[in-house]
Amino acid sequence: MLGALCIAADGRPALDFEPTVNTIDAMAERVRVRLDRGDGPELAVARLHGVLYHEARLRGPRPAEYDDIRNSQIDQVLERGVGLPIALAVVELEVGWRMGIRLQGVGLPGHFILRTPTGTLIDPADAGRSLTPDDCQALLRQSLGDRLLFHPGLLRPADRREILARMLRNLRGVHLTHRDWPAALGIVELLAVVEPTEPDHGRDRALLLGRMGRFTDAIAGLSHYLEERRDASDADDVRQVMAIFRGRRN
Repeated sequence: MLGALCIAADGRPALDFEPTVNTIDAMAERVRVRLDRGDGPELAVARLHGVLYHEARLRGPRPAEYDDIRNSQIDQVLERGVGLPIALAVVELEVGWRMGIRLQGVGLPGHFILRTPTGTLIDPADAGRSLTPDDCQALLRQSLGDRLLFHPGLLRPADRREILARMLRNLRGVHLTHRDWPAALGIVELLAVVEPTEPDHGRDRALLLGRMGRFTDAIAGLSHYLEERRDASDADDVRQVMAIFRGRRN
């Protein structure tokens, strides 16, 4: 939860984490009072969904709402009741873990889902609906068309670091869509903290610096990227960009 709140605080230094943590704790307590000793995990998940999706009315965004940055900010997701699938999954994971429910995140390409302790797949963006393999294929088709067939290998659990990185990539995409280069740069720098061995973040940072007119810094960053990735498939493209930046330096 703290990692997700740090992401939400990017560009919002005054964000107070305590109200969000208290809301998650209160949700867990609301689930707890609906359970009796000996209730199994499936019933516990059902009670959890009752609190999250019926009482709190959490839901996934409608098509026109997808590019709203607040869909990835956990405090805003809880306040507005709208979030991307991965943000809703984080809420469900955090509440479930407080209850001792061993939920797992699963990062399907283009959609984030959850798996219950008994192996049931659920969609947090659709009120916790149970998913069949055909449902998972339909989700893949919505995002990727018919390029990828569903198979069990796609159901590998995502760890906390992977979840945070995916949330950051979603935010980076929103900022790039809005051409907000400084905000996108801040997200890329957070990605570099979460994934310190990934050289692509250095390249992306340098490209954004170039977008912001900081050509000397951009050239230095791209040079470093090429030194680290001598066999990079985009090396020729990067060299062309560096030539453009050199021509724009004062």
